[in-house]
Amino acid sequence: MSAPYPFEDRPALRLIGWATPASNEDPSAIGALWQRLHAEDLASQLVGRRTRTVYAVYSAYEGDHTRPYTFFLGYRVGEDAPVPDGCVARELAAGPYARIEAVGEQPDALIRAWMGIWESGLERSFEQDYEVHDPEQPERVRIYVR
Repeated sequence: MSAPYPFEDRPALRLIGWATPASNEDPSAIGALWQRLHAEDLASQLVGRRTRTVYAVYSAYEGDHTRPYTFFLGYRVGEDAPVPDGCVARELAAGPYARIEAVGEQPDALIRAWMGIWESGLERSFEQDYEVHDPEQPERVRIYVR
């Protein structure tokens, strides 16, 4: 992988949350899942949640970023945390990821950051990318791309 972004070794993480089919052509499913996350207070439903940080995961790409994929929102949990009905577990793979920060008014800064990634020539696996949304710093989102 080569890119204008720094790389960071990331640990494996276990997450529990909700997933939905999505695409960049019609991102409405992403907004709907964010609304559901807050309306139904997913965090309070999870036993073994480690932090208040929300993870947004892009996986199961049907090609590159122009094709459909699965979008997931959830929280980091312990290895033995039960998966509530209607939720799914996701494992984030350990390893090197390109790290990008989207700083500013959200979601505009996040959209600009992703557009920059798409145009950067970054060699990607299109297996799994994720965002880290810290409620203590809502104007700063970290993006990790493989």
